[in-house]
Amino acid sequence: MLIPSLLAVVLSVCPALSREITVLRGRNAGGPTVLFLAERSSHERFLCILAQLARLELEHGQLWLVENSAQQPLLETLADLAERHELRPDWMLWHRGIVAETGGGRPRSEPSLLLLGDHTGNTFDHVSQLWGVPVAIDQADGDEAAGFDEQLKGLVIGSPSGTRVSRQIRYTRELVVDLLRRQEMLARDARFGWEHLRQPGFRLLALYDAEGIGGGGPPNVQRVVFSGLRDVLVYRVCGEDIRDGGLGPADGAVFPGGSGRGIGDGLQAEGRARLKEFIAAGGGYVGICAGAYFAAAGLENYLHAVHMRHSQPWARGRGQVELAFTEEGKTLFGAEEPVVTTRYNNGPVYLAADEQNQQEQEFVVLAHFQTAVRDRGGNLREEMVGEAAIGKKGYGQGRILMISPHPESHSRHDAWLARGFDWMLRTREDDAR
Repeated sequence: MLIPSLLAVVLSVCPALSREITVLRGRNAGGPTVLFLAERSSHERFLCILAQLARLELEHGQLWLVENSAQQPLLETLADLAERHELRPDWMLWHRGIVAETGGGRPRSEPSLLLLGDHTGNTFDHVSQLWGVPVAIDQADGDEAAGFDEQLKGLVIGSPSGTRVSRQIRYTRELVVDLLRRQEMLARDARFGWEHLRQPGFRLLALYDAEGIGGGGPPNVQRVVFSGLRDVLVYRVCGEDIRDGGLGPADGAVFPGGSGRGIGDGLQAEGRARLKEFIAAGGGYVGICAGAYFAAAGLENYLHAVHMRHSQPWARGRGQVELAFTEEGKTLFGAEEPVVTTRYNNGPVYLAADEQNQQEQEFVVLAHFQTAVRDRGGNLREEMVGEAAIGKKGYGQGRILMISPHPESHSRHDAWLARGFDWMLRTREDDAR
């Protein structure tokens, strides 16, 4: 595991259970024992909720971070931990991820807490304020509570269908930190320290995964990174994370496809300002389709880091297009083929002839559209042929890479696209030299 801490102990568990356990111990003796359960990411270089919580620095007590499948019965897990490690925690928290229905089968429309064991008073009424959304809080009964030790207080944390991974992690991370602080296991003013995500020998990539982003973009970006960049860790962020300083430890950020307007709304004015400051200070930015729209100046709530406006109509259509790399594009991407075919879905087209784009003299074209698509009316949008499909620009000390189509949709493009991410991520190292 990537947790270089003297306070963290990784225990080897029965191979048949395929379970990994990390134990964090407080600097001072005494204090409660908290057990946290969650599924581990399928890739070790994605900083999932378990990896993020493993960066906490406790003052008192113990925090056990245990890998547990959603299909593994809770009581069976607790019994196994008690038998093998004599673990009898005071608190148990289970990050279940998506919990689409109540125990009665009704659809969930808000995040939820299921209380197990003996909870007194209104201990968690503040969670709605903590998360900034309504929260359903239910006390387990019947089969859900059967056999649960009443001396052990338990919480099952769930999110409704459609909740992005970044926000699932945020909900749970905030609740765990809040509980540990209330149990005096953390300093009273403690917050999650984003800077602790940094690890020696690794670069960090923040992947925006919230409002304005389509479902396939984030996992495709992770595949590109994990297949081609061995020294990069990925963590997902939402608008609230960015406004809270979540880009602080990152070397670069990727904003995949979806809706540029939606991204701008999700970040809000403060988040957009923090993102621009991050790039200007040496961070990298990759915008794919909607992320490329957002980097430019087409709408008021865009980033306005690239002073170009996309041409109209923006909805040109979708289909396969051919891209021809420029000489500089061939060098940057190390592309073995001068022309590649990729998916296009209404990505931005910046016409070089538009007077409104002449002010952006620093924008360098890396690939042109060599073919066009047809719009919904069946019209072939030939005006896009010869225009920029991929381009780059410096912004302050940082670098911006804008990609109109979707090469991340095809694994055959992973190698050259990863080299583009690598160029974007090298800014801080290059400036230090």
